[in-house]
Amino acid sequence: MTEGTDPTQELRFDRTQEIPTEALQTQQPTPGQKDFKTGVAAVPAQRQVEHTVSFEPTLAPGQIVTSGHLKRPDVPFGVRMRQLKAGGRWSVAGAIFLLVSWGLWAASAGADSDRAGLTLALFLIILVGVGLFALCRLVGGVVLEKVMGRTRRSAWLSHAVIGLYLVVAGGSYLSSIGWVVDAWNFLRGVR
Repeated sequence: MTEGTDPTQELRFDRTQEIPTEALQTQQPTPGQKDFKTGVAAVPAQRQVEHTVSFEPTLAPGQIVTSGHLKRPDVPFGVRMRQLKAGGRWSVAGAIFLLVSWGLWAASAGADSDRAGLTLALFLIILVGVGLFALCRLVGGVVLEKVMGRTRRSAWLSHAVIGLYLVVAGGSYLSSIGWVVDAWNFLRGVR
């Protein structure tokens, strides 16, 4: 603290303190810079505006557009593929159950059965499942996006329907195996 100054004035933070100034060195122009002047900025001339843009509304206040089509932004292909994968565990679980059931049914059919016919039956069930999945996605697109105006974020409901279909198809295979039916009746207590 200096002598002769008020101690309350020195501790205040809202006072401006004097800072000693030193002579600032300015850079002199080099011989190659003809238009350079120290302390003068080059300001471009103003351009003439040829076109004026009007942001006036084309509709009167309160008027609603009742015709025309509002286009939604296109969803990239990678995003659509991620949306199709969401919920895919339902389909995979149903497919695993179907394959295990079909395998047990094919094994219990015996060696004299037609393997091509058994494989064709599995192929047709999977083909119907793919068609049912496409139909679920189509109906979901029409109902959710067109009628309700919502966006779809995943395909879990379609996958759940397909998983349920594949479990029912696998259950029908299991119900045609004699020893599985006997084991089920034993567990239920029916003889």
